[in-house]
Amino acid sequence: MRFKLTLRLQSIRENLLPLNYQYELSSWIYRVLNNGSPEFSCWLHKKGYTDDHKSFKLFTFSNLRVPDRRISGDRMEICCREISLIISMFPEEMIGHFITGIFNDQEFRLGDRISRVPLQVTTIERIADPVFSDRMEFRSCSPLLVSLLYPGDRYARYLRPDHPDYQKLFFRNMIEKYKTINGRDHPYKETEGILNVISPVKMKGVVIKAGTPYESKIIGYLFDFRIQAPAELIRLGYYTGFGEKNSMGFGCGEVKEGKD
Repeated sequence: MRFKLTLRLQSIRENLLPLNYQYELSSWIYRVLNNGSPEFSCWLHKKGYTDDHKSFKLFTFSNLRVPDRRISGDRMEICCREISLIISMFPEEMIGHFITGIFNDQEFRLGDRISRVPLQVTTIERIADPVFSDRMEFRSCSPLLVSLLYPGDRYARYLRPDHPDYQKLFFRNMIEKYKTINGRDHPYKETEGILNVISPVKMKGVVIKAGTPYESKIIGYLFDFRIQAPAELIRLGYYTGFGEKNSMGFGCGEVKEGKD
């Protein structure tokens, strides 16, 4: 299921946000989820969705939607009182009322050691579910990340969408999530999926834990794409994120209007 959170700035004087806010925003979302009601917290920990190799936190979120802003260096000056955010997660109906309750009226400060913006969640709206089919078009509303670890390399390389292995790894990730959730393999093969990029590709580097000894940079890409695969796999990608590191704000996509 998917929700739109409207966030109101609590002070017009504290309106400078670092451009690299994804890690801090991810930490806040997970903290709210983890500290929710006892019933929801219990559900969250039981549904860790872990297999022998990987663990998936099955949620993702969009970039912040800021109607009026100015960019200066590594900061964004927010020039409006309200901004918004989409949070998307694996669609289990029983958690819907928990989400609305635990996020409503939350107050927090988002930013880094240099500047933080005080925010309050003023409204939370559930977004209507789209009709899923085996051929759909999406627009990425946060960077999409696919990586590959080459033999002998210490760190994985972040791939561009035109890399020859990108499509295969894109669908492999979807199939792995399906297996982790359902406890069984999906009959669909990663080589059967079709992914077409249908817009210019924009590179987006995201610095994680900026200003600390653990600082690192992750490279994702923003683009529109057409996907052909079983509708149940596309549905899973829509709700939990396409590609990797979804709970850190990567791979959130929205259905392009006027498309199947």
